[in-house]
Amino acid sequence: MHFIPDDCWQWQYDKEQDAVILDFNNGSIFTSRFSSKMLIPDAFSSHPFCVDDAALFYQFKETCRSIELDDEQAQQLIINSLIAYRFLKPQMPKSWHFTPRQRSFQPTTGELVLTELTSNNKQALLLVVETNPQASLCIVAQPELLLNSGKSLYLGDAIKIMNDRLMAWQPEQSLLLEKVG
Repeated sequence: MHFIPDDCWQWQYDKEQDAVILDFNNGSIFTSRFSSKMLIPDAFSSHPFCVDDAALFYQFKETCRSIELDDEQAQQLIINSLIAYRFLKPQMPKSWHFTPRQRSFQPTTGELVLTELTSNNKQALLLVVETNPQASLCIVAQPELLLNSGKSLYLGDAIKIMNDRLMAWQPEQSLLLEKVG
């Protein structure tokens, strides 16, 4: 992954695409996965890519090195994670899709975690974007995650999950990034 934060980068809202974009100011942009109904009011105006954004960028980038992602997948995961952290409305947990654990786990921002689907006991890989003592906002860190309801989440989608459904991911638990569900 060869892109590096720049003080010329700009967060913007694109009405035509109904999404937040990151304008790299070199003729290319990144369009987020999150529609306007998921965004806080601040997302609808222009903002420079700030020092806090860059710090989180590098934290998420470092995390992505420990899983098998190509450059495009890593970019998608990192930038959607930044957008979720900065511009998503608070969400209610959707923990019923995942098996409760005996002990609650307290993840940290930027950490990879696993959770287990109740429907088929398969594990899913997630990147923690924001956390509190009860629940964590996570970004799907694999190409596809099929939930119990038949709905799919894709790389870069957000879901909030109670911490008692999460467990630490270890690099030796290498997951092949394939459809889970």
